[in-house]
Amino acid sequence: MLTPDSIREKIVQVQVELRRAPDIIEGLEAEAERAELAASAMVDQRFLGAVGNVEERKAMARLDAADVRDVAVVSRAAYNRGRLKVRLLEAELMSLQALLKSVQAEL
Repeated sequence: MLTPDSIREKIVQVQVELRRAPDIIEGLEAEAERAELAASAMVDQRFLGAVGNVEERKAMARLDAADVRDVAVVSRAAYNRGRLKVRLLEAELMSLQALLKSVQAEL
């Protein structure tokens, strides 16, 4: 059964997570940006070293840098997931606050 105290505990837990979120999001964003820069640099390097016409060089560069580009995609996904988690925590906090108010009104 939900009691005002148990709801308050959950609210505090969510608030703690939300306070930590900016640092976590910053780290995820920085990691994603670094990975995207590394992937872009790798594609450029491979393009400059490739032979053939421009389209062939582009294709070879993309293929050669596929692993690094994959890391960038995964990093960006982690960053986006972190941002989504923050929005979900904010929604949960509002829901818990409304629930607490409702439970208190019933008492």
